[in-house]
Amino acid sequence: MTTPKPIHSDTIAAGLQRQLDELREIIHRGGDGSAQQSRQSKQENDSIQNLQAEIEKQRVRIVHLLRALDSKDRVIDQLRTDTNQVVKD
Repeated sequence: MTTPKPIHSDTIAAGLQRQLDELREIIHRGGDGSAQQSRQSKQENDSIQNLQAEIEKQRVRIVHLLRALDSKDRVIDQLRTDTNQVVKD
């Protein structure tokens, strides 16, 4: 059975420092990216909500215009009927 070699504290410190540097770099990259993505996601959500509200307004307007058009069609049909009766008489 062999005994493990003792690890020098310098080796441990260097390894830990390297890991800390890597973690800082990951956090720095991830922190900036996620904050930017969060702002971008909020802007996208706001834009989507604004567009959905605008779509709803336009839908209501279209429905109103279609109802008005139907009403005008009924008036025109009634006028044609009245005109045809007057011409026949």
